[in-house]
Amino acid sequence: MEYENHDRSAEEQTAAENPTRREAIKFLIGGAMAAACPVPAALLAAAPAQTRVGSESNEICHKVRDGSTFKLPPPSAEYDVVIVGGGPSGLVAAHDLRDVNFLLLEKEPRLGGNAISEQWRGHWYSTGAAYNGDSHLEALCREIGMEIRTIDSIDAAIIHDQVVPEFWTGGYWKCAYSQNTKKSFEKFLKDMRAIDVEEQAEKLDAISFAEILKDYAPELKLYFDNYGPNNWGADVENTSAFVGVQSTRWMAGLETRRFTWSGGLGRISLALEDNINRAGAGRLRKGATVVRVEQKASRIQVSYLEEGQAVTVTAKAVVAACPKFIAKKIIAELDADHLEAMGKMRYQPYLVVNVCCREVVYNGSFDTDIPAPSLIVDFNVADWSEERHNQETRRPQVLTCYVPRPERERALFLSDDYCKQMGEKVVEQLEVWFPGARGKVEEVRIYRRGHAMFVSAPGVTTQLAPRIRKPFGNIFFAHSDAEGDITDFSSALQAGRRAAREAKNALGHAALRSSPVAAAMPAR
Repeated sequence: MEYENHDRSAEEQTAAENPTRREAIKFLIGGAMAAACPVPAALLAAAPAQTRVGSESNEICHKVRDGSTFKLPPPSAEYDVVIVGGGPSGLVAAHDLRDVNFLLLEKEPRLGGNAISEQWRGHWYSTGAAYNGDSHLEALCREIGMEIRTIDSIDAAIIHDQVVPEFWTGGYWKCAYSQNTKKSFEKFLKDMRAIDVEEQAEKLDAISFAEILKDYAPELKLYFDNYGPNNWGADVENTSAFVGVQSTRWMAGLETRRFTWSGGLGRISLALEDNINRAGAGRLRKGATVVRVEQKASRIQVSYLEEGQAVTVTAKAVVAACPKFIAKKIIAELDADHLEAMGKMRYQPYLVVNVCCREVVYNGSFDTDIPAPSLIVDFNVADWSEERHNQETRRPQVLTCYVPRPERERALFLSDDYCKQMGEKVVEQLEVWFPGARGKVEEVRIYRRGHAMFVSAPGVTTQLAPRIRKPFGNIFFAHSDAEGDITDFSSALQAGRRAAREAKNALGHAALRSSPVAAAMPAR
């Protein structure tokens, strides 16, 4: 459930006339922490303030988890398709189904999921998804009227607190690593690019990336122990070798067609929302939390809570564009194979810390990666696509700092104090790398997600995802976790388009609408 804590802490409110810079910095905290609990904020109003951090009530969440039922009304409306979830894949499905009688239900007050853009004093920044290079996504953006802004920047790295420009295109030769380590980096790239990833997909997906990296300098493991959580939710021990090896084709700016906008890929979410609304308004419902999806003869009943009221509608087909830890709770009588596969998926919690500055702190590259054990795994310049050539330093700037955390820390995200401490550590680290940075910081905006990315673990892409995306009757599964590989907008695009296509096909085949027996049909 998205929320923001706009109140300053007591420490900030009682700061002396000449406050320290830390006391003067304003911290705002928002995010989606109630994702595991499909219950809207309206039902949580009676909870004590100290237990409502992130708009989550353990009591109600546990009832949902344990299979408690809600008193649900009879259907009051009928649609061809209901889409559950308004993240990237749900928006793509809605776009492809815009000429169909559909309804999209999203529990958050905004659409976009991991791809949400916000503004500070008129300056856009990302709260999650930052860039992509997929040609199909580029084509969609052009279709909905977006001007493509290429990044044209190789990622820098920070090695031993020193910025190393264009790290993976030879910059590593100029850093403080030993000569043997530099040679190991070169050998690693050469070896990885010699592997036929698609030909060896199943073999690679059966082992961890750590098995590959053990033959190289330990600095490579440290690099990917931070790069992995940033891009696919896992350190090397928990990363599929398929994903790790494949990443050497595109990582860190090696993919030359990367594009973005000020504010990241949330700008695509906004453009899709506008495009869909222009095709027909009133079909995108925000603050509508689905609690049950149930096959009923030739129709599917979808029940949701909106403004504290329960509503039930029927559909000929459903696109489940929500994460599977939610789908498995709300879809009634889901078969054992789906339940088992969905139950094996893991999700990583994630903080995105936007540091809002009155002056430029750094403008040397779009993205900068930092190996473990750095708290900040990478940061990007929020307005790079528009201001990369601007030499003026006395202008506002936002640095978007990415701080993924291990799964064991998920519960800590409920604490504002914990999140603020992390924000303070981010500012402290920026001061180490860029002396004087702290004095330029005016505000720190922290966006927290309890289940931001699925963990791209061994077996997810070739074993679990194919089972997850099998249709269940006329319920079709979108979201990037149904595709495997990694959590990004391009995999969400693929999932949304596939599920929309399956739903359209189902609308034209009455036999498929009669029973969940059709679940045996492969998705692709």
